[in-house]
Amino acid sequence: MSNKHQVKVGDRIDCDIAALTKADVLEDGYIKGTASTPSTDLYGHKVLAGAFDKSIKRNGLNGPKGIKLLNHHNMRQVAGNIKSLETVGSDLKIEGNLFLDVSYVKDLYLVAKQVGGLNFSVGFELEEFTFVDGDKSVDGEYLVIKQGNLIEVSVVTFPAQPEATMDFIKSHDTLSEFEKALVANGLCQSRNEAQRVAKYCKANAHLFLDKQTPVVEPVSDQAHPLLDVKLLKACTELAQQAGGFLR
Repeated sequence: MSNKHQVKVGDRIDCDIAALTKADVLEDGYIKGTASTPSTDLYGHKVLAGAFDKSIKRNGLNGPKGIKLLNHHNMRQVAGNIKSLETVGSDLKIEGNLFLDVSYVKDLYLVAKQVGGLNFSVGFELEEFTFVDGDKSVDGEYLVIKQGNLIEVSVVTFPAQPEATMDFIKSHDTLSEFEKALVANGLCQSRNEAQRVAKYCKANAHLFLDKQTPVVEPVSDQAHPLLDVKLLKACTELAQQAGGFLR
């Protein structure tokens, strides 16, 4: 049966779509990623860029009518709060914090950390849409969503949108865990070496952030860390890998 006979204005759609910041100020449970992209998903839905902008402004992120962060579209399981939800380029980007004091959220967080991140999915009501007939497209028939009333964003296991990934999840709560991870992943040969690299990376954490003003250190007679050739070489070689662990 054609999709055009199955949907109408006001229908709700749960669409599985896509989930580095300040290392020392991130709260436990911090997650970041993409909530929606304009690529056609596995259900034949194409959510245009900016389709949810009006509803985000109208509904907000807090309060009874605010857009919720849920666990697998379960309307009874709020998983956290959304800190930021905005269109960047053609993608809808999201940042949020999971409520780790809630048992089912803690379980979700532990699983996400172990597997290196889950995915995001948007739940919304159709407002403006159109169909592209199969005989007019090499991709077959699909639904183009021009505007929707965004109700919630969920953390999910399997997304309908292949690009719907959770890009960041805070996984190391202490410097000690970070050092152990450096050794476990073969980035350092010993714990002593990991401690030196971790100390150096912490002193220059702003290098790994999207936007961060470098901290002004007090005047000291000691040489600046960046002048330590050995540490500089080690950190340069590990910069790409270490950036993924500095959470």
